[in-house]
Amino acid sequence: MARRGRKPTGTNLVEHLEGSERAKARLKAILETLSGQRSIPEVCEELGIQESMFHRVRSEVLQTALDRLEPRPLGRPPRQTSPQDLHEAELEEENLRLQLELKAADVRRELAEKLPRLAKPQNIKSAVEPGKKTKVQSRNRRRKRLQQNKKHPNP
Repeated sequence: MARRGRKPTGTNLVEHLEGSERAKARLKAILETLSGQRSIPEVCEELGIQESMFHRVRSEVLQTALDRLEPRPLGRPPRQTSPQDLHEAELEEENLRLQLELKAADVRRELAEKLPRLAKPQNIKSAVEPGKKTKVQSRNRRRKRLQQNKKHPNP
């Protein structure tokens, strides 16, 4: 049966990676031992290292590869905000709030100027002429009289 598609490139993929020639040779050797193309003693002799060192390096390479293949959250990681950035954001929010309050005050002032009869006096006592009774005072007196009449009806 003929194989379809591209031929496997195997350890030749290492040549296209960025890194020193020494690191590439070590990675190629590790991959060749994993695929069974070469024996560990043969590779150790070529690299000039002991078998224990080879096993340690191979474990580190495989662990690093495995860690890199772990699933990660999608998207960019959240940006760390500094205290200065937080303070600036708070100031911007306060600025927007104050601008909104200023616009509302301007609208209230314009309404008070255009429609003075709808504007409530700030201080009721100062708005009432001396000696003149207000509607609220008159209404309260009427209520008191009605309550007294209910308690003590006329004979």
